[in-house]
Amino acid sequence: MASIFIIGILLLLHRRTSASAIDFSQRAHGFCKQLDISVFATAGSAIYDIPRVDNDIEATAWAVYDATRNTPHSVQNILKNTTTSGTFNIHAQLCVPKSSKKKDILQIATHGVHYDSRYWDSKYQPEKHSYVDAALKAGYSILTYDRLGVGQSDKPDAYTVTQAPLEQEILRQLTLMARNGTLYSFAGKANPVIDVFKTLAKPRKVVHLGHSFGSFLTSAFIANYGSLSDGAIITGYLLTEYLASAGSTSFNVEFAATSSPPFDRPSGYVVCRKSGIQNIFFGGDPKTAFTPELLDYGNGIKQPVPIGEFASAFWLIGNQGPFFKGPVQYLLPEFDFYICRGDCKGLANLTALAQTYPNATGIEVAIQPNTGHALPLHNNATAGFQVTFDFLDKHGL
Repeated sequence: MASIFIIGILLLLHRRTSASAIDFSQRAHGFCKQLDISVFATAGSAIYDIPRVDNDIEATAWAVYDATRNTPHSVQNILKNTTTSGTFNIHAQLCVPKSSKKKDILQIATHGVHYDSRYWDSKYQPEKHSYVDAALKAGYSILTYDRLGVGQSDKPDAYTVTQAPLEQEILRQLTLMARNGTLYSFAGKANPVIDVFKTLAKPRKVVHLGHSFGSFLTSAFIANYGSLSDGAIITGYLLTEYLASAGSTSFNVEFAATSSPPFDRPSGYVVCRKSGIQNIFFGGDPKTAFTPELLDYGNGIKQPVPIGEFASAFWLIGNQGPFFKGPVQYLLPEFDFYICRGDCKGLANLTALAQTYPNATGIEVAIQPNTGHALPLHNNATAGFQVTFDFLDKHGL
């Protein structure tokens, strides 16, 4: 990754000019505030040799192309190296606990493909499935955000702009904001002005949390910018021969602009059909692992994906992290089809992980039983949340 030119230039923040009911919410164990953050970022990018997608037929053809065994997912697929620079609106939610036990520890959570930040904050039975609510109950502050191209964040060109190196740089800039106090200062001033956010001190520790593609980003981030992270939780990701071996055809995608329901997206954005959501995100015994209502909810919050992410994801894989000196936990769903081809037991190589992060203070691999790729959307989600909190607590976080 060091060979990629990635720099962050500046952070620009803007206030919402008006407040609405969704800007602020009080939870059982904390308070949450919606933010729109303008991030100026510059990153190495590329023009890739990938097909265009402007209808359902081309969406399926792209998935077949992406899954074809001799399609290069490497620099061999680059037609021209470029640089992308711009100011991007990133929608985020900052939540702080009522308890001050671990309030000065901020978790920054990065979601994966086919979802936005709502992945972390289920509105369906939140007491059982919202990681955000569980983190607040455990005393943590938490920042969730919609990655570029997703949710309420900007949705730029799917081929040449929304690529992995730029998304890593945005994560870096958000982390810098958190660590230098800019994020909390902005949250305190942004409308609606709420006292609990006006008095926040900058976090003492920052923990990075990822899921799926968000774990691609998080694992690469702590490898490349290890000094900016005090700990990491990697969920739904493990680098083995089975990673993504299910192939993009298992997504059962359609063109987002004309899908059912349609999304306001330009060329190159694809979205899963419900069968694809089940294929990738739900696993285990369907009688006990999840309910039809959870599957419906998971399908209801799905988001389109820009195909440039898939073409550029290889930049995030295999980075070495000698400067990361915190603990890292890999939380793997037992029956993760996309990451482990349906069975994650026994796949983790602790020696290889220790070589990747040779100065980590602790490396743990945990298996979440009877669970598929979308960990919070299964019946035993809270048990998995607790495994993570116990790990962090054991390491002083």
